[in-house]
This record gives sequence, structure tokens and C-alpha cells, in this order.
Amino acid sequence: MLHDLRFGLRVLRKSRGFTAVIVVTLALGIGVNTVIFSIVNAVVSKGMPYDDPQEIAFVSSNRGGISYPDLVDFRESRSFRGLGGFTNLPADLSDGDAAAERVPGATVTANTFSLLGSQPLLGRGFAEADEQPGAAKVVLLSHGLWQARYGGDNGIVGRTIRINLVDHTVIGVMPASEGFPNSTRLWTPLVPDANAQRRDVRSLVAFGRLADDVSFEGATASLATIARGLAEAYPDTNKDIEARVAPYTERGTGGPIRVILYSLLGAVGFVLIIACANVANLLLSRAIKRTRETSIRTAIGASRWRIVRQLLVESVMMSVAGGVLGLGIAVLGVRWFDAATQPTGRPFWLDFSMDYRVFGYFLAVSVFTGILFGLAPALQISKASVSENLKEGGRGASGGKRVGRLTGALLVGQIALTIVLLVGAGLMIRSFLITQRFDIGVNTENLVTVQVTLPNARYPQPGDRLAFQDQLRERLGNLAGMDALTLVTIPPAGGASFKSLKIEGREMTDENNRLPIIASIAAVPGYFAALDLAVRRGRDFNEADGAAGAEVVIVNEKFVERYFAGEDPLGKRLRLGNDLNRGTEDTQAPWLTVIGVSPPVFQQSPNQDLSVQPTVYLPFRQEQPPAFTVLARSSVTGEGAVAAIRNEIRQLDADIPLYNIRTMADILAQRNWPYRIFGTLFAVFALIALLISAIGIYAVAAHGVGLRRQEIGVRMAFGAKQRDILWLVLRQGIVRIVIGIVLGLLAAFGVSRVLASILVNTTATDPLTFASISVLLAAVTLLACFVPARRATRLDPVNALRVE
Repeated sequence: MLHDLRFGLRVLRKSRGFTAVIVVTLALGIGVNTVIFSIVNAVVSKGMPYDDPQEIAFVSSNRGGISYPDLVDFRESRSFRGLGGFTNLPADLSDGDAAAERVPGATVTANTFSLLGSQPLLGRGFAEADEQPGAAKVVLLSHGLWQARYGGDNGIVGRTIRINLVDHTVIGVMPASEGFPNSTRLWTPLVPDANAQRRDVRSLVAFGRLADDVSFEGATASLATIARGLAEAYPDTNKDIEARVAPYTERGTGGPIRVILYSLLGAVGFVLIIACANVANLLLSRAIKRTRETSIRTAIGASRWRIVRQLLVESVMMSVAGGVLGLGIAVLGVRWFDAATQPTGRPFWLDFSMDYRVFGYFLAVSVFTGILFGLAPALQISKASVSENLKEGGRGASGGKRVGRLTGALLVGQIALTIVLLVGAGLMIRSFLITQRFDIGVNTENLVTVQVTLPNARYPQPGDRLAFQDQLRERLGNLAGMDALTLVTIPPAGGASFKSLKIEGREMTDENNRLPIIASIAAVPGYFAALDLAVRRGRDFNEADGAAGAEVVIVNEKFVERYFAGEDPLGKRLRLGNDLNRGTEDTQAPWLTVIGVSPPVFQQSPNQDLSVQPTVYLPFRQEQPPAFTVLARSSVTGEGAVAAIRNEIRQLDADIPLYNIRTMADILAQRNWPYRIFGTLFAVFALIALLISAIGIYAVAAHGVGLRRQEIGVRMAFGAKQRDILWLVLRQGIVRIVIGIVLGLLAAFGVSRVLASILVNTTATDPLTFASISVLLAAVTLLACFVPARRATRLDPVNALRVE
């Protein structure tokens, strides 16, 4: 083996250019595979940063969350070492001299951190006494919050801070790695109040640790037994309630994200196969030159296995060298992905650094690829005829034909796999371009959004909230440099609230006796004008709308198309309900009179659909929302506009923080990040595959011209014209290209359906994408064939016919 290594090193050094092409090709294939495996490993395999993370389970029901009483009953299951639960807590900090600040918090059961195996850095964790009714208000701080707001003061334990206008005593600081469940910055104990004790209030997210030798399926079966007992005991609230248990990591990284990641893993697998096929073709092209060498070795006693081993050692040496270079590509790629996904709200526990699994995968791929692309050329060379190859001038005609058939098959495979990759990338890029170019119906230039929530403890009555909002509108309206200001519950492209819909005089229920669900937005008078929009029919809200006896609504054009097609909607009446679980009519809600029709403004996208949905607009006075968004269009900088708004709110109430301060451009970028990042990855991988395939086709065509040099010389000597020679060389390449494209399109037609659930306004069989990709690949591959074919037409017949 040592002799094989030394000889292989001499061979590779002798053919530096040839070796460099192969090493770079393999580096691209191995590098991108390691990048995507690192990402998949972080999402699927690594788990959360706790001991035995594979035991941490996520418990849900077919209604979403779990009620506190059900959680208590589920704790009787022996399938778990323990069960805990939490709810998200938007926490407004307004203590000391620092400005009011909203941070992500969580209300958790006292056993949360003991289940996770996480200990405080300072102080103590929660105890059962902390979650008893009447217990003192306590809080745990994250390491980041402790450093940023409280300067890392070691005396923070025992200090009183104010959260949502209520004083809490700090009992501990968690380590820097702790952010459970959602990059959380502070935690309070779950003290169940009267509302939480209701079985029909399923607001808890439950989790637990599996007992020894218990699977997720076994835990699900155990909870199913308890759930059936609860359904019999409490039929009014627990009928048909089912419990489900799954790995906790699937909660934040399931669904479309995993579809994309597995699709990317398949894509880079294709890239590696294409690279291997390309390198195999290059080695096969060189095989004829080495048949004389291997024949001499065989003649003096070398076995076939000895020849194969030597050639495989050389292949593995090249693949390992490619792997070393690919590792550098992988490190850079992982760092880029980590930085690109930082602002996307990804789960706190995702760590894309390379661990033993990634390095094991990298080593396996580096060695296996050498065997994969080296085996066919090695076997081909080792079985060549010794006597024929040792003849002076012997060309090994039969071996050349076998090599030609094998290289042709590999080229067809390369083209087919490349078109599958290009189609996938094309569909993702098309979705990205659609999201980027999509017009939400509002001019987003210089438009800043700032969210505000009025604390219920200070503004418990609707009149209190309306008074604050009226004062805020008046103060903001007097600010210099503000071109437009308005208030709305949810900004454009930010989502919507949902209500059941009943139109007066119509039967609206479906076969399940449920009313349709409609998107709703609450806005102040002048909302549309502030966004440079005009009400299409009827009028905008005025200050009196929404008061008792003046309940009104504005509907958008899409609503009119669906529910009032061919009718005048003005003056029609409808009723909205909040009980979406039952979907029944709220007979206590007032009838709302349609006073206007608004232009189409995009709010939400159900099922990746960017079309504007039917939406209703309600006046603030009618909804009295405690949370709302300030929309400001300013000629000054965005920071200046936010500072001015913050100053006015602070003068009204210093304890109210501003949060989610973003431009509309940022909101749209946040919505589109999966298509931007993953679309870029798909595009890069497809371009690498296209480049590798084009180089492979060129190399094989050029090698074929070299082998047929004398034949071409004879044809030219007998009068063949340049176009005849050109067609002679191109014909074989065109046949391979056509076969490869046809096979690739058939494969892409099936594979692309995997992406169907994540595409936006694009079908998985989009004919434009399939057609354009076919034309692109055909053009590139034909060009790769044309260059050596053109060179063949310029051969000098005299030189071509000289005997070697």
C-alpha cells in the first residue's frame, strides 16, 4: 500500500493540470454536501443543548394546546419522567431609569428547568412554592438580559424589577446558553388562576422527558388512554380530544423547513453524483493512455486486483485532496448560512457548528467518492487485452468502444440529474422573484411600523384605551417632518385577526354547520388616506363610527367579489363572531352596516397564496384594541421618526415600550427569507452542476475528437466539407443531450412535487420553468459540444493522417 501511495503521488504530480481539475470538481461536490449535512444535522440530529436531548418530547392535542387540568392528569402517565408546560409572556420592563422595553418572556411550570437539566448561573431556580396561588412574584433573568439591561450586576438576585407594571423579585440568572422555549429573556412561574383551571382553555404548550425505554409512539398511546378517560369524565370539554407526542425539535423545525432541507440534501447529493460522473469520464478518457502501462504490469505478473488497487488508491488520493479543499468551502458556507439566518427568529438551540457527525460524514464522503468515481475506470483498464495493447501502435479498439459507451451513459446521467437540479432551483427562484416583486397594494417607501400595547392593569376599560389613542393621534399629527401617520391593529403584510362571518338574510353555514372565517383589521379614520389609498366606493370611517348605534364596516374589493358579486354592497349588513372553534353565529354581536369598499391591500397568505383575501375593516372605537401599530411615513430618517414617536408616547405614559420597530421593507424581507436563502442555495448548487456537466461534456467531446483524428483526416482527404465534419462530431453529442433532457424532465416532473408545499403562486409542474430550463441546458451543452466540433473542422488532413 505504501508503494501504491508513493507511485500514485508521482502520477498525480506528473499530471498537475489534470489532477487540479479533478480536485476542484470534487471539492465543490464534497464542500456543498458538508454544508447541507451540517445544517440538517443541526436541525434533525443535534437536538437541544441539554443532556439526552432525544428524550425531550413535545405534547400537543388535536386542538393545539393543552389545558392546565389536562396537564395535571397527564402527569399520571408512567411514560414520562415529568411533564411541564409554558405560555409565552410579552414582558414590558419599566423599572429604574432605563427606557421601557418589551422582551420575550415565558410563564413556565416550576419543574421546567429541572426537566431540562438546566441550573441557574446565579441564585436559584423555581420551586413548587413559587407556583402556588398567593405566592410572591418572582422572576428568572436570561444571561443576555442581565448583561444588557442590568450591567451584569452580581447583586441582581433579590432586586425588585417591574414587569407589566407588577413588581417581581429576581431569584436567579440563567446561563448564556439558556433560551427555552423561544429565545426567551425572562421567566416567571405559572400560577394557575381561575381561567387557567378551565379544561376548555388550552393555552399551554406542554413538554416532558420520556421515561427509560419509552418511545414517542408508546408515550402517545399512554396519553391516549388518559385522554379517553377524561373524555368520559368531562364530555363537555374533552370529547374527541386526542394527545400527540413528538420530538420537541419538530416543534420549531418541522413542516416546510424539513421539506426544504431534505430537498437540499437530495440536491447536493445530485451535485456529488454529477461530479463523480464527470471525474469518472475524465479518468475513462485517460484510460486508453494508461492501458499500455497496466498491460506491462500485467505481463510481468501483476494481478487484476493489484492493478485495480493501484488505480483506486490514486482516485482516493484525489478525492481526499478534494475533500480538504471542500472542507474550507464547507466552513465558509456554514458561516454564511448561520449569519444569514440570525435575524429570522430561528429556534435558540440551533447550532450549525461542525461536530463529530459532520466530520464523520465528511471523511466518509471523501473516501467513498474516490471509490465511486474510480471503480469503473479501474475495472475498465484492468480488463483490457494485454497482447493487443502491447502491440506496437496498438490502440485497443474494443476497449475504446467500451469506454465510449460508458462515457456516453455517464454523460446522459449527468444531463438528466442537472436538469432535475435546475428545475428545482428554477421553481424556488421563481417563488422568490414572485415574493420580491409582489405588490402589497401600499407604497412602502419610507414607511415605518412601531407596535404598542396598552397594559390592561392601567387601561382596563375601552374608554381608557380610546382616550389614549386619541391623544396619541393628536400629538403625532403635530410632529414636524411626518408626511403621514395612522393607527391600525396589524400593518399590511403583517397578518390579520379572524372572525366568523354572517351576512343578513343568507344561509352561510357549510356541511359541518360552520360559518366562513374572514380576516379583519381595525383602523382609525383616515387610515386609507394616510397610505395614499382612496376608498373605491362609499366613504371612509369618521370619528363617530363605531359608537353604539353606529356600528359600521368597510369591506375590500375581494370581499365584494366573493360575497356581493353583481350586488351593491353599500348598506348591506353583516355580523362578525369571535368563537372560531365552534364557527357559529354570535347572536349577541351587533349588525354592521357596510359603508365603503376599500382597495385591495395584502394582509396574509394562507397556504403560500399571495392573492389578496376577503378582508373587513372595523373602526377602532368599535374594537377598542389594546395593541396596535403606528404607521409613519416620514421625510426624516426612520430612526428620527421612531425617536419622535417614542418621545410622544413616553410623555403620555413612560411605562409603555415600543417594540417590533421595523420598516415595511424589513417586514417583507422577513416574510421572504426562506425563499431568499434557500432559493440562493438551490441556485448555487444548480449552477455548480451545470458548470460541471458542461466541462464534462466538453472534455468528452474533445477527447472523442482526438481519438477520431485519423478518421476525420481521411474523411477530409476524400472531400468531406466543414459542415459534414461539424455534424459528424455534433450528432453524437446531440443524441446524448436529447436523451438526457428527456430523462431529466421525466425525473424532474416527479421530484419537483416534493417542493409543491413551499412554492408561492407557482405549481410544481410550471411549464414556463420546465421549458426555460430545458432551453438553457440544451444551449449550454450544445456550446460545450460545438467548441471541440469546430476545432475538428480546422484539422490539417496531412497532419491527421501521419502514422504515430
